[in-house]
Amino acid sequence: MRIIAAVDAKSYSEEIIDEVAKLAANTWADLTLLGIQSGNKQPDEKLVQAMLKFKDKILASMDEPSPYAPVSISDLKETAAGRWQVASRGKKEFVITIRGGDARKEILAEAEERGANLIMLGCTRGIDCIWEGEPNLPQKVARDASCSVLVIKSSRTPSQIISFLDQTSVSQASLEMVNQMVTVNNAGLKIVGLKTPKGVMGKGDVEKKMVEILKYYNEKNISAWVMLVDSDKLEEYVAQSTKEGMVALWMGKESLLSKIFSRSLIEKLISNTQSSVLILR
Repeated sequence: MRIIAAVDAKSYSEEIIDEVAKLAANTWADLTLLGIQSGNKQPDEKLVQAMLKFKDKILASMDEPSPYAPVSISDLKETAAGRWQVASRGKKEFVITIRGGDARKEILAEAEERGANLIMLGCTRGIDCIWEGEPNLPQKVARDASCSVLVIKSSRTPSQIISFLDQTSVSQASLEMVNQMVTVNNAGLKIVGLKTPKGVMGKGDVEKKMVEILKYYNEKNISAWVMLVDSDKLEEYVAQSTKEGMVALWMGKESLLSKIFSRSLIEKLISNTQSSVLILR
């Protein structure tokens, strides 16, 4: 697994580091701590100091033997215009990168270059979800990324993961990502499938697919509650579910949810909810 934690020097970025560390420790992921700044002449001192703090917190949280070797942020070297990097190579890679420029473009570019499975980033709490000076950044990243994106809005550990999927095409990688969220948060799991006005979606194979999904989670010692929701009531039910815990939406290219839930609705969901949101791809 390859994780990118996108941060700036603000408090909402610091507040995601515990979640980054928990997930990295549980998965032994290759981890990139990606700092974003507006200028590209030299690393911003406040950002460097914040990333030093974040790096130390992540490494200190690892059980021994740690998958990561020590890394010194003072060894940052410019690798391209407006880009600085240092990496350690333990059993797993830990990369510290600073990129200057348009935040959305830089985060997405880093994710593509690293072949990331997951981008993690925070934002301001409550209604709206912003990075200072970067309007709607988390919403744009979640909308445009080709990999999964976790936008962390709540510092509270979710007691429930509500996973919305269309049971005909959900990917194995998405099932595993939900498994990790349930495990690291010690949370319950609710799986929500779709019905259309004509009945259960994929009726011929739906029971078989649901049994396969439940079997997968049972083998992971995770008890899941399954329910089906009318597709025309999906938006309303998703909004309601954000009050219960972390919402996970399967938005892969073949997913019906990607057709029902437009990109603008993804942005609206992330802006308006007070819970964390996981967009699965």
